[in-house]
Amino acid sequence: MNRALSDEPAFAADTLPCALLRFDAGGRVHGGNARLLALLGRSRKQLLAARVDQLLTPGSAMFLRTYLQPLLQGHGQADGISLELVHADGGALPVIISASWQGQGSEAEICFAVMPAPRRTGHEHDLERARMEARQAREHLARANADLERFAARAAHDLAEPTRKLMAFGERLASSPRSTLDASDRDYLERMLKAAARMQGLVDGLVDLSRSAPPAAPGEPEPLASVLAGVLDGLARHVAAAGADVRVGELPDVAVDPATVGRLLHHLLDNALKFRREGEAHAVRIEGGWRPGAETPAWWLAVHDNGTGFPPEQAHRLFEPFLRLHDKFKYPGAGLGLATSQRLAQALGGGIEAEGRPGEGASFTLRLPA
Repeated sequence: MNRALSDEPAFAADTLPCALLRFDAGGRVHGGNARLLALLGRSRKQLLAARVDQLLTPGSAMFLRTYLQPLLQGHGQADGISLELVHADGGALPVIISASWQGQGSEAEICFAVMPAPRRTGHEHDLERARMEARQAREHLARANADLERFAARAAHDLAEPTRKLMAFGERLASSPRSTLDASDRDYLERMLKAAARMQGLVDGLVDLSRSAPPAAPGEPEPLASVLAGVLDGLARHVAAAGADVRVGELPDVAVDPATVGRLLHHLLDNALKFRREGEAHAVRIEGGWRPGAETPAWWLAVHDNGTGFPPEQAHRLFEPFLRLHDKFKYPGAGLGLATSQRLAQALGGGIEAEGRPGEGASFTLRLPA
């Protein structure tokens, strides 16, 4: 869905005034335009066969892994970054890039808008022009991806009506006094209704995911503690069903958009309540504070549970849409709650980090600017 640029040479991206490079969070190159190929002296086949760290000098590759990529995942974009690419002949090419993080989970992609660094002649207008052209390329990508997001939202909406009708007519057939279904046919009907219910959950989750940008005009800010209390009140039935001991510790004194942050916290808490261990008293702990040493005021809120947990090496995949690490029949849901939460957090300028171990529980920490 986020492949806004085609790999066809004739695609409009080849007419842009800067080079474009796309790759995933694992470093696998997805594509680039004709200007990038000319800059690197490589063919399209050679580009797609390379990893991004092979296109960068060792120092730039380390900078990408340790600083730039985490920055993009948390904030979405960065401008005016100096890096060095590697030409096919082995020479280093100083460049200025604007970078953006597009999409989520397995669909997440990093895009570089690349301009050769101006020669150090003292002409600042060269650098400013490079930044402006890179910004224009990034805006082009943002518009293309917004169009794809709108298409996905319309598709999910169009699927909702036939799914609801399938469930409604199936339920009427199952409850009709005139029904002469034998045991085998009734079993098939019940399976069909369960499959339709799962489809309805997926459609609802997709609609929610497509609305994961904050509203243009957010509501009146409310204290975080008040928003959290409202979310817990709405989940009271789930808390009772799980027999969970939910405790709220110290929270930062910050006002938030109640609609967006409320949705985000609802997904995190629903996730914490769902994945509990059999035979173990379920506990959920919520706490927060201010981020120390940050240049700009930032706060965090963590949701801890003692549930099923997950392998630490899977932490980066938990925010992929539809990803399931557990039995979908034992733990129902669309697999979109965490993906939606991460997108909401990123749209607010922050992000969510996950930690966990199998059989020991999980922690999800939300970090947002004040």
